[in-house]
Formats: sequence, C-alpha cells, structure tokens
Amino acid sequence: MGYFSRSFDLAKRSWHVLKKDKELMLLPVFGLLSVLAISGVLFAIVAATESGGEEGRLGGGSILLIILGVFAGGIAIFFFKGALVAGAHERIMGGDPTVSSALRTATSCLRYIVPWAIFATVVGIIIDMIQRAARENLGVIGAILGGMVDFAWRVLTFLVMPVIIVERQGPFKALGRSKSLLKATWGENLIAHAGMAIVGFLFSLPAILMVAIFGSAGMGWVAASFGVIFGLIGFVLVSSLSGIYQTVLYEYATSGKVPPDFAGSNLESAFAVRERRGGNYTRF
Repeated sequence: MGYFSRSFDLAKRSWHVLKKDKELMLLPVFGLLSVLAISGVLFAIVAATESGGEEGRLGGGSILLIILGVFAGGIAIFFFKGALVAGAHERIMGGDPTVSSALRTATSCLRYIVPWAIFATVVGIIIDMIQRAARENLGVIGAILGGMVDFAWRVLTFLVMPVIIVERQGPFKALGRSKSLLKATWGENLIAHAGMAIVGFLFSLPAILMVAIFGSAGMGWVAASFGVIFGLIGFVLVSSLSGIYQTVLYEYATSGKVPPDFAGSNLESAFAVRERRGGNYTRF
C-alpha cells in the first residue's frame, strides 16, 4: 500500500473513530468561537480607545492589547486542540470520552499548553514574516521557500500536542520529543499533512461549485453563505480527523500497539526508521 493510499485509509479509520464520539467535533467549534469572541472584544476595545485619535495610527496601549489578544487566541486554539487529542486518546485506549472529560484533561494540562501556545504563536509570527519577506524579494521562488519553512515546522510539531496531553511535558521537551518521534513517523507524518489537505479540498469542492454558480448569477450573498457554511464544516471535520490521526500516530510510535479501530490498516509498515543498525532497519 502506497503512502497516499495508506493516508486515506487511516483518514477513513479516523472517521470511524470520530463517529463513535461525534460530540468531539464540538471542540474545534469551541476553539473557533473563542477566537472570534476574543477578536470581537479586542476590536471593540481598540475602536473605543482609538476613537478621536489620529486616523491610521494606533497608540501603545492598543498595540499591547492586540498582542495580548493574539496570544489569547493562540491559547484558546491549542487548548481545544489539546482537548480533542485527550478525547481521541481516551477512545483509542478503550474509554468512552465526552466533551466534559476531554476538557477536564486539557484543563489539567494548562500549565503545559499555555507556554507551548505562546511559543508556537511567536514562531508562527516569525515564519509569517519570513514568508512575506521571501515573497517580496524572491517572488514565486520565495513563496515556495517560505511555504517549505512553514511545512517543516508543521511536520516537526505534529506530535507535540499528544506529547503534552499524554506525557505532561513542557514546550521545549515536547518539541524535542516530537522531533525524536518524527524518526518513527516521518513517512506517515508527511503524508498526513498532504492527505488531510486533500480531504479538505475535496470537501470544499461543492462549495467552490456553488460559489461559482451563484456568483456568476449575481447572487453574491448566496455564494458567500455557501462558502462560509462549507468552509466551517470542512474546518471542523478536518481538524477533528487530524486530532485523531496524530493521536493514533503518537500511540503507535510510543507503544508499538495498534489501536483496535486501526487493526489491519497496514499501520506498522508506516513506521520504519531511516536508521540502519548492523545492516538491519530498526523500529523507534
């Protein structure tokens, strides 16, 4: 079975796991709503603070509020990601997770999630700056190089959240642990990103068609509505599947055990380490 075939097979099995606990899909929704709420409150405060000031310029207080808002949004996103991973891990270990149990576990890991969220947000901002500078100075080549930097960071950190939730590690230890686990999951880790991106794209096709049809007919509000609705559903679905997917990868890479829902998925062949010891490939 090739990498992409295996990726879709594991995505399908992740969906079967998710169907047992559909309520876990609420967690990405809560994360998105939290970010929207933080953004709304932040916008209102900044607008009220800057009313009557010089147009186009923000004061020091408003800039500080924006920075704090960005970090608060990052913490909210990673908190609910952690809750999703907690629920997924409980399920694949034979439990029966609920939204409440997932949130309780994530709350107990807040002292690890918060510093990781702050660190990851700072790195994300730096990567975005690198991408912008690369595009402006090198054009298409710069955009490609910037995209590669972003992709490398996503791959490197793919298993950070399971490490934080299951092993209760701080940000730097979790990053180091994710890096070491990458040796065991490098093939499936890379394909996971491509596979989930393709799943998201396929799911968005109906929305693209509807937007094109209604947009060409001059019904922009209908097209926008379809785009927003399908975009939100796709975001929730892909986020949920990705959380389960990475938790399964983590569990197998650390324990060598295939979760029951993934039995027969050819999962084991995805984890050959690229090191050769004594002429034989070894597992992590």
